[in-house]
Amino acid sequence: MEIKKFKVGNYHAEVTAILGDSGVKFEAKPAVVICPGGSYMYVSKREAEPIAYDFLAQGYQVFILRYSTIGTMIEQEGRTAERDEMYRIASIVEPDKILGSEFPNPLIELALTMAHIRENIHEYNVDSDRIGVIGFSAGGHLAASLGVHWNQNWLQELTGKESRWVRPNFQVLGYPILDYDLNRVIANERGVGDPKFMSMAGRMVFGAEITDDTLDLATIKNHVSDQTPPAFIWHTGEDKLVYVKNALDFADALERKGVPWELHTFHKGDHGLSTASKITGKVNPHVQKWVPLMFEWLDELQ
Repeated sequence: MEIKKFKVGNYHAEVTAILGDSGVKFEAKPAVVICPGGSYMYVSKREAEPIAYDFLAQGYQVFILRYSTIGTMIEQEGRTAERDEMYRIASIVEPDKILGSEFPNPLIELALTMAHIRENIHEYNVDSDRIGVIGFSAGGHLAASLGVHWNQNWLQELTGKESRWVRPNFQVLGYPILDYDLNRVIANERGVGDPKFMSMAGRMVFGAEITDDTLDLATIKNHVSDQTPPAFIWHTGEDKLVYVKNALDFADALERKGVPWELHTFHKGDHGLSTASKITGKVNPHVQKWVPLMFEWLDELQ
């Protein structure tokens, strides 16, 4: 196994490549870019390496994108991103300060990651037609954003890359937040929304002011087309941070456009389960089944 790192974008993003066999003498492998969650405030470790290990075991080359957030900014300084410090920074950040987590910058970083992999397929021993994305929670929003926007002219202008270089061949989304306004409305209706946290989270994603155009672009179901790549989605009904209707609405939008999709909803299980295995510290034997189900689905795509 070989580990390489490279930077992408103009802020704090770094990609860790974890490679099995590499070099032109080996058969090209499928690849996946992992987008962990973290409310666009940090990048979760629980949704990074544990996911990578499962894909490596199935013969994938793996790339973990630690996109720009307050947490990655702190880590770039050689310090540990502690929750209290991140929340303190998020609560006092100046309106005109650019953190790098604001939409669409993480999307730009993900698109540049995809392009970098395709531009270096021989170095990474990757099959250019079998490169996908997987994301969780806010990382699911990021992965799905590429899924619906990969062929848009505005993204091509921001990245300087032709659309064909950044297209994901598949997308896997775990408990993704895909409609921020919907999630806010449901939380308020149920009386469980934390106004302070929701305000901070909104600042991380949208900046000091949320414009209608930006909110629309960040609402994934609004931009599904027949060019959106196939999707595997899973969620839990008991998730009280990102509501399952995010996944249900997205599946409905995919169905309307004739895009292949598979959706698994598990009744029990809270937010942020990742693989739901011992390595994550959040064990749920029933929810663990999403992992083999996903690999069966991926095998059928080939």
